[in-house]
Amino acid sequence: MILSIKNLSVNYGLIPAIRNLSMEVGQGETVALIGANGAGKTTILRAVSGLIKLASGSVVFDGQDIARLKSHLIVRRGMSHVPERRGIFANLTVYENLLMGAYIRKLLPGDLDEVYSLFPILLERKKQIAGTLSGGEQQMLAISRALLSKPKLMLLDEPSLGLAPQITKSIFSIIQKINKAGTTVLLVEQNAQAALKISHRGYVLEVGEITHTDTSEALLTNDAVRKAYLGDH
Repeated sequence: MILSIKNLSVNYGLIPAIRNLSMEVGQGETVALIGANGAGKTTILRAVSGLIKLASGSVVFDGQDIARLKSHLIVRRGMSHVPERRGIFANLTVYENLLMGAYIRKLLPGDLDEVYSLFPILLERKKQIAGTLSGGEQQMLAISRALLSKPKLMLLDEPSLGLAPQITKSIFSIIQKINKAGTTVLLVEQNAQAALKISHRGYVLEVGEITHTDTSEALLTNDAVRKAYLGDH
C-alpha cells in the first residue's frame, strides 16, 4: 500500500470531524472517496497532505509515517494535492503557475511538453493570466501543476466542481491517463458515479466514518449506495 491511514481522527475545535477512520490506497490504484457535502472528504485529504493537524492516528505514505510532517516535506516525498476550487495563483500566468509545480525539483526538458500533451489548451494559454481562464482550464492547470512535482500519489479534491458535463468527461479521461502512466490517485468527488467509473475501489464516507468499501464495480451496483449517492430512488 502506498498510503495507509489508521485510526485517523480530526477535530475542528471541540467538534469531531473524522473519527477513527482507516483506509488504504494501493500502488497504482485510483481510489474514490465519495459522500455527501459535509461528510469530511476534504478534511481527510487536508489531513493526509499535512494542511491540518491530526487529533490522533497515523498516515503512512510510501513506508513512512508522515502524520506530523509539514506539507512541503510531504510534497518532497512524492505526494501532490489538487485542492477543491483549484488553488491556482490567479495573478500569475499559466506558465508561471506550471513552474511553481516544479519548485522542489529541476525542471527537465520535456516536462512541460508532457503536460501540454495532456492539456494542449495550456500551451495556447501559457502567457495568459491564470485568473482569466475558464473553470475547466483552471482545473487543467491545477492538475498539470501538481504533475510537475512528479508525484507518486496525487490527491484530487472535487475536480468536476462547477464544470460543464463535457468538460468533466474530459477531465476524468485525463485522470485515467495519469493513473495508467503510473501515478496513484486518491479521488474525492461529489459526482459519485463518474468517480466510481474511473476508479478501482471506493470508500463511502458518512459524517466522518467509512460506511461502505468495495470494488468500484460492486459499489455501482450496491442498492444502498445507488439510492444515496447515484440518484436511484
